[in-house]
Amino acid sequence: MKSVHQAISQKRPVSINTVATVMNRLVSQKILVRGGSVRHYVYKIAPAESVLKARAMESVETLISEFGESGLVHFVDAIDELDPEALAKLEAIVRARTQEKSHQ
Repeated sequence: MKSVHQAISQKRPVSINTVATVMNRLVSQKILVRGGSVRHYVYKIAPAESVLKARAMESVETLISEFGESGLVHFVDAIDELDPEALAKLEAIVRARTQEKSHQ
């Protein structure tokens, strides 16, 4: 964290507490991965796929918990409007997932 603070401080004044807060938020958002031990943490950028999956999962959870079936309908409408071919891909994914579950 000190090295991040030093690098940012060369361009603009910022407190180490601000850097710590932002980095901890990035860890909670799964954008950064923290390793090591207390006072000797090592931060790495999370793999892009895991960040994408975490964000997508968060968005879907919000959509369903706040809007239920109506949210799903709007989701499908948005896909159809943005990329009609993606709607066919979504249908294929749902069909495959349904078949997987029925064979379990």
